[in-house]
Amino acid sequence: MAQSLNTKADFSTEGIAYLGFAEYGKILIGDVAFEFYNDRNVEKNMTFPWSSILRVEGDVTKTLKGQVKVGRQFSIVLQNGSKVRFSSKESGTVLRWMRDYLGNEKVVKSPSFLGTFKNAFKRKKKK
Repeated sequence: MAQSLNTKADFSTEGIAYLGFAEYGKILIGDVAFEFYNDRNVEKNMTFPWSSILRVEGDVTKTLKGQVKVGRQFSIVLQNGSKVRFSSKESGTVLRWMRDYLGNEKVVKSPSFLGTFKNAFKRKKKK
């Protein structure tokens, strides 16, 4: 049986983890960690304590009318540099709950397509 690190669950929703292929399951946000439990096999869970998360990148876009929209996908970047991508219908609420535990400086907007190229060229110029 899978054991949770959390002593209390603050928020739970359905979500998708992208690990080469999509795995459907439940996202659980608690006082100690962010957890993902697979629907088919509960033993195949992922637990990320808040101390092991470097930052969370959310998919945020601006519409032509100037409105800010939060997309469904977000990524968790761990201390070792690896990135795990998730998706949820309630990603805005997930990001808000994560901001409560991580702080505003660790929940950031993911780089845009063009921003990724700009950063790559800036790194080459510095070398």
